Amino acid sequence: MNQKRKPAFAGRGAHLQYRVLMALFRLAMTRGLYGRFARGLGRFFDPENAVIVDIGGAAPFRVRLADGYWTRFALRGPPYEPEIARVMAAAEPHTDCFVDLGANTGFWTLKAAKLFQRVIAVEAGKKTFRRLQENTDCLARVALHRAAVHACSRRQLRFVTPELSHASARLSEEAKDGTDRSEIVETVSVDDLVPEGTAALIKLDVEGAEVAAFDGAARAFADGAVFIYEDHGGDPTCEPSAWLLSRGGFRLWSIGKTPMEITSTAQLRTLKKDPYKGYNFLVAQDGTPLLSAILDSLQSAGREANSEDQFREDP
Repeated sequence: MNQKRKPAFAGRGAHLQYRVLMALFRLAMTRGLYGRFARGLGRFFDPENAVIVDIGGAAPFRVRLADGYWTRFALRGPPYEPEIARVMAAAEPHTDCFVDLGANTGFWTLKAAKLFQRVIAVEAGKKTFRRLQENTDCLARVALHRAAVHACSRRQLRFVTPELSHASARLSEEAKDGTDRSEIVETVSVDDLVPEGTAALIKLDVEGAEVAAFDGAARAFADGAVFIYEDHGGDPTCEPSAWLLSRGGFRLWSIGKTPMEITSTAQLRTLKKDPYKGYNFLVAQDGTPLLSAILDSLQSAGREANSEDQFREDP
């Protein structure tokens, strides 16, 4: 996600806060320590201080400087989940609809609005949803929903946002400690979000509710939807992938530089090497045209990249 242009700043003292944050970044040796630094520093500045960054031609992405998650990626990190960007580019000629489930503050929603005619974004947390609205308010083709994705719609469930990481917010019966934000949120199913007859590309990152989301997506799957979903490195059971494999009729693929079909959780566990990382995979019903088109494009790009690498290595 490294921006090509210099960032712009919003808020009192935002540029100074940014300079101090970058100095702290060089000192922080772990993700958790950096996040604590960023949040601690934010207590001494205007909470609305933000940096507005270019994310590759999409609408500008506004990141609060006290946000220990997004500042790490937006300001200093390597490109953010490049495999998702590759899938979106591969899907764009073949579908007009992208659905961002667990949209957070809108990074992928902004990217999608540049590529797809219809974008549906869903976020449950009240505060995070406000940030999503702020980032997308100029985009007419984006429809926003404040809800928690689940197996069925119109249930009332508790949604917890950890104080240390809004990116880890999830449906839960209780908060981990007194600083976590807890709120009641209405649920919505995938089938009630995706227009009938639409072969949508759906990004699913809902922190432990993936199985419930898949359970509420029978029609979307039948209509030809392809999901980019997360199977976390810290989950040795590979719960969402195991659920899909146990049902039969689904095709699962890794989406590295060379796509690989996943046929067992044992195979998948060999790919999940970092227990702190979320790994992205593709899934669709067997015979789904959109999945075939995406895989053809990714495989073609992989062959071209390998040919270029071989050309550079030849004397």
